[in-house]
Amino acid sequence: MQRDSEKTRQRILTGLEKLITREGFIGVGVNAVAREAGVDKVLIYRYFGSMEGLLKAFADEKKFCPRLKDLFDDMPEGTPLHEIATRIVIEHARALQNSPLAQELVCWELTELNPLTVLFGKEMEKGELKALADRGIIPDDDVVTLSVIVLCGLQYLILRGRNNNPMMDIDYSKPEIRKKVEKVIASMMKAFFEAGEGSL
Repeated sequence: MQRDSEKTRQRILTGLEKLITREGFIGVGVNAVAREAGVDKVLIYRYFGSMEGLLKAFADEKKFCPRLKDLFDDMPEGTPLHEIATRIVIEHARALQNSPLAQELVCWELTELNPLTVLFGKEMEKGELKALADRGIIPDDDVVTLSVIVLCGLQYLILRGRNNNPMMDIDYSKPEIRKKVEKVIASMMKAFFEAGEGSL
């Protein structure tokens, strides 16, 4: 019985993923997910409580962004703070570049503000802040501001690349361009920290 329950749960999550991949987040609802998964919509409420619960479970399972804990595990003790900040921003951009689902999520957040889109953002922020705190890192406001500005700029380049519409010929979908952009970001972060503008 437990196995059947888990199969049904995964079937619903897979149906949601297929629906999002094909049509995006706009218009995703309980009825549409139930049809895609081939189940009664009652089962969505049984296993997830609500559409919001389903989307939260989907976000938790898919991990649209890299976990900071995993990034930290790859960094030796004593890693310079500017390298930590750079790595966090770049790895998030790489994850977005490689995930059509994550790109759909960003597009959805830009076009519709509702409890579900807010949920995704808040859950990600909460997880990241906890991972930083667990490592004894409390970023100051300037570091957070710079990181958000840089990451949002990268998101914009990535989304424009979806439509083959690069900005100023900066086509982030090309490996050589990504390498160049990442080098610039690393230099900027290093200068920022060396100037004493921020701390972690």
